[in-house]
Amino acid sequence: MILYIGIFAVIVVVCVFISLMMMKKQKETARKYEGDAGIALAPGVKDELLLQEFRELTKQMNGAPIDAFTQCAYIATVGDKVASAAATAAKTVAWAAVGVKARYSERDNASYLVLSNNELHYVFFDDGEAKDHLVFDHETLLNARPAQISNSEKVTRMGSIMGLKPKKMHLDVNGNSLDIIYYGAVQRMPDGIISPGSGMFETQSKLQLMGRFFLDRLYQKYPQLQHQN
Repeated sequence: MILYIGIFAVIVVVCVFISLMMMKKQKETARKYEGDAGIALAPGVKDELLLQEFRELTKQMNGAPIDAFTQCAYIATVGDKVASAAATAAKTVAWAAVGVKARYSERDNASYLVLSNNELHYVFFDDGEAKDHLVFDHETLLNARPAQISNSEKVTRMGSIMGLKPKKMHLDVNGNSLDIIYYGAVQRMPDGIISPGSGMFETQSKLQLMGRFFLDRLYQKYPQLQHQN
């Protein structure tokens, strides 16, 4: 019995030591991308990610520039609230419009906002395949305003990412109301979550930076969205 207790104690000590070392490495890695120094690195990091982990997002842009991108919650009623409005709006275009269900599981899918010049693109991926691509024009964004996130949205739309201080914007698209919840961080790639490995902490830090960089660029262009309730 004493032998088993001793072995168990050794295992616990080793596990605690490994956890502490991993936490230390994670903090050291994240520190490289913090503050203004991190923002200065962001354009290069963005281009690197778009060529590798986010190449499917690059493909969706069809050669349009990607100034910044971040993760967002799925748009709950794409067909009802956006597709018909986008079809009739003069400057708002629905790309790759398909029949999309009103609800998605955040665990199985990933949605992104992409800032491209003065436009904002919403791209939805289902199992790594782009299923919906919407574009909101400059005029629409100039009239966008921040909004509060309801308790029901926290439960039904935000999933496991709800702890990342989400933000919400309200848009008017040709007379139709549309709310978008977006994040100051990225946790998922188009084809799934970050795979464990030696470069995991580096990738996590770079994705966190992408969210901060997106907010920085978005608020430079549309400062009224920065004033969250």
